[in-house]
Amino acid sequence: MHDLWSSASYEAHLLSLPFALAPAAMLIVIAYTAVMRGAPALRGWLLAHCLSLLPYAVVMMLSPSIVEGSVALVLFQAAASFIPMAAICGTAFQLTLIRKYRRFRVLIWIGVASAAAWIVVSSTTALAVSGVRRLDAGLWYANAGSGAWIALVHTVVLSIGGFLALGWVALRSRPSDERRQLRLALLANIVTYAGLIDVGLAYGIGVFPLGWLLSGIGSLLVVRALIVEDLLRVRAVDNRAPLLVVHVAAGILLGWVVLEQLGRDLPWWLLTVGLCICFGAVRASVATVDLVGRNARGGEGPLERLQAQLVARARTMTEAPLIAQLAIDIVELGIGVRASILLASAEDWGWTTETGARVDDELAPDPLLMSWLAERRSTVFADDLDPVPADLRELLSTLFERHDARAIVPVGSADELIGLVILAVEPRKLRGRTLAFLERTAERLAEALLHARMAQRAAERASLAREVELAATVQGELLPGKGPHVHGEFTVIGSWQPATRCAGDFWGVYPLGAASEGRVLIAIGDVTGHGVASAMVTAAAVGAVDVCVRRSGADLDLRELTAALDAAVRRVGGGELAMTCFAAILDAPAREVRFVSCGHTSPYLCRASDKGVELQALVGRGNPLGAGVPAAPKLLHRPIAPGDLLVWYTDGVIEAQDPAGTPFGDRKLQHLLRRLDKNRVTPAAVHDVVQASVAAHRAGHPLADDETVVVAQLAREATP
Repeated sequence: MHDLWSSASYEAHLLSLPFALAPAAMLIVIAYTAVMRGAPALRGWLLAHCLSLLPYAVVMMLSPSIVEGSVALVLFQAAASFIPMAAICGTAFQLTLIRKYRRFRVLIWIGVASAAAWIVVSSTTALAVSGVRRLDAGLWYANAGSGAWIALVHTVVLSIGGFLALGWVALRSRPSDERRQLRLALLANIVTYAGLIDVGLAYGIGVFPLGWLLSGIGSLLVVRALIVEDLLRVRAVDNRAPLLVVHVAAGILLGWVVLEQLGRDLPWWLLTVGLCICFGAVRASVATVDLVGRNARGGEGPLERLQAQLVARARTMTEAPLIAQLAIDIVELGIGVRASILLASAEDWGWTTETGARVDDELAPDPLLMSWLAERRSTVFADDLDPVPADLRELLSTLFERHDARAIVPVGSADELIGLVILAVEPRKLRGRTLAFLERTAERLAEALLHARMAQRAAERASLAREVELAATVQGELLPGKGPHVHGEFTVIGSWQPATRCAGDFWGVYPLGAASEGRVLIAIGDVTGHGVASAMVTAAAVGAVDVCVRRSGADLDLRELTAALDAAVRRVGGGELAMTCFAAILDAPAREVRFVSCGHTSPYLCRASDKGVELQALVGRGNPLGAGVPAAPKLLHRPIAPGDLLVWYTDGVIEAQDPAGTPFGDRKLQHLLRRLDKNRVTPAAVHDVVQASVAAHRAGHPLADDETVVVAQLAREATP
């Protein structure tokens, strides 16, 4: 047998040119369908149908140019073997088109299996095609084999069900765009299958094949249904593959004509140059036509300029309703349809119109729809809910009905749904460039809305930063400096380090009465949390202490002070914030410290002895202030002696963590105080040692909570 791929088996013939109509049309359908998005089942079966018809169309195109009958026999056997497969794939396409595929899918796959078996049998035996003969017109055609009737019956059986089902729906359904699409699909299929008339020629009836022509016309009708009537109901198309098919097909045909005219006696390199020139000429011609079609603007048409205008004008806007109204105007200018826009609230599940008016809950999209719409991004049509999950179809259908809409374009970013563009327009008016313009406009709208959100948040953060700075300044002015603060025989050193710009800790030192009376109030507190809210509570607490000290002076009662603090914290904190507090009156003449504790950490009394530094914890019982109805704290007394030193602190000190997450802890603080040099114990030294030790423990780790340390000492040479 002659080699199928040998150039000697073929000789270019002009009669092949008209036969190229069918494969060219089929390749356009294949390329167009392959680059679409959506409707995978419809596209898949249509692709399979066209690919199964393509071998016969290609063989008919090659038939006038085939030299050897043996080559023609092999090609016709292969082409004829795919006819039943084309029939069952066409039936599957028809049933999918009318949404009946699931009901008959088992039968369809049985048909696919039988068609696949026929491909093996027919292409390897003479059952369907027993030989070939050269017709008077100058081309080869097949002779029917003994089993050709089996192939014919097989094809009719596999295709009759799809035709009956499609015909019933297309002819009896109510007038609509879908019915028009189905009728055009039915017509295209009837014309294509009419190509079976060539079976008569295989039995010697007739003089010239017509099946290729009918298949080509049917394919052109399919092309029209896809492009003009939107048969597959998918709208996103990339036109690069169809243009590539046009380039290749036109280049092959032109090259074939050139070879026919030049003959085969020229050197191979000259033939190669000629073919390259042919392909270059086709490419230049198509590019020129495309450039003219785009108004010689490099692809920037009026729709693209409208989108650029949307982007440019939206940059200066920070209000979402204004941006939405601009987008509506741009859409109307671009496609001639007035849209409406729903905007999702950033704070809750609510929705507003493009004017900023609140949308009733029954008109807003159901929250269950939002995640699916955010992921989809492409346009959803009221007459095509097949891609919608079954559990969401009713919700989406209701949304269409309540807004009297035919198309909805989600406006989203990442996995967030920002808005919806709603149109009451016929789906057939949204195709190709129009639909692409609408969806790209929705993308630009999403970017503009996000930009507006970020601008608003930036302004809010700047305002908040100014408020925090003001609160921090006020708080810093309310609290005393580090000191030393000398009041009679007591020296006090204290500091606070906020975890954020504003702290929830506070401390204060207040002389009670005249300096000669030798009494000093030390108050320290810790409000839950930190930040502006906690800073407001500490300011109220400081104010309450100031008022009590000014009113009572030397007669200050600690239990009355805690009652005033509780009222202040409760009023400012609203019951949401609580405060621990430790208040102590250092009384030099009485050589004692009187104190109350409201849930605060226990300070330490450090006393030098022969054995070093002894520690005593000033333990008090009481509930935090402001959160409940605390019982009056118990007033306690503890004697002090000259040289005694007291250390107060908040829980941020002992809870400070190193990079490994280990807290500083009470035990470490106690060991630190016990190791102090009893002869060199001063408030400043103890304060700095404690603060430095905690900082070293954190090892650069940021503060997790505010840290406050206060140290007071009764003079060593205190007057009895």
